[in-house]
Amino acid sequence: MNVVSESTIDLLSSNLLRCVNSKFLTIKTIFMQKISYSLYSHSALRTFIKELLSLINSAAIDITTINVFVDKTNQKLQLFDNSLASGDADPFTTMVNDADRQRDLRFLAFKNYVEACSYRKDGDWQISATQIKLTIEKYGNDLYRFSLPEESAALNNLIAELEQEPLKTAVNTIEAHTWLAEIKQAQAVFDDLIQRQFNRDVIDDKSVQESRKPLVKSVRSLLRMVELQQELNACDALNALVSKINALISTSQSGARLSRSLSDTINVYTY
Repeated sequence: MNVVSESTIDLLSSNLLRCVNSKFLTIKTIFMQKISYSLYSHSALRTFIKELLSLINSAAIDITTINVFVDKTNQKLQLFDNSLASGDADPFTTMVNDADRQRDLRFLAFKNYVEACSYRKDGDWQISATQIKLTIEKYGNDLYRFSLPEESAALNNLIAELEQEPLKTAVNTIEAHTWLAEIKQAQAVFDDLIQRQFNRDVIDDKSVQESRKPLVKSVRSLLRMVELQQELNACDALNALVSKINALISTSQSGARLSRSLSDTINVYTY
């Protein structure tokens, strides 16, 4: 496959535009809808472009200038796909899951130990254990079932309160400080992994953005060329193609707006 330079593509587009502007057209043409690319998530953009290319290829329109832009867009799409694929392979997923399980086990062990201490004969142990139990209940006896960010918030707040008086003394009274230290360590490991995963995601997103911009530029050029060809030679095949492209644009833009609206409405932060 021959690689066509940007300057050659611009020249082809300019020549066609001059032909359109210099010619009085009497054939009615169908105008293409505008696209707001910013509405698309990375995945939605990829889906839209793949469906767009499929429509153009299935139209069986043998026009060299359009085919040149199709090839160019395919090349940019492949680079974009590669960027997305590298981001999907997240090495931190397994480590985060393991770290989450470890903090869950530490919390359950601490909770069960405190529960057992509340049945000791010693009055001080009973009172201290009950104080700690009530504090655990405040943040959630089943906080290990919370979503990852909710569990982190609950555990960090629980640890902070247990390290302050009078609960600090209560923890020491029932000799639960080593259990609490294990929870604190497990939570610290989890928080560190989440931060490292976030930093990696930022780098990956930058890579995807760098491949997304030229892809969008290529799609704009492709659609502009289809429009110019249709205006220059408004045949049934081209009109039918533009109608199908308009239907695809309408459907995909509506879906993108709905996804954005739901995301803004729910506004749930997840790791």
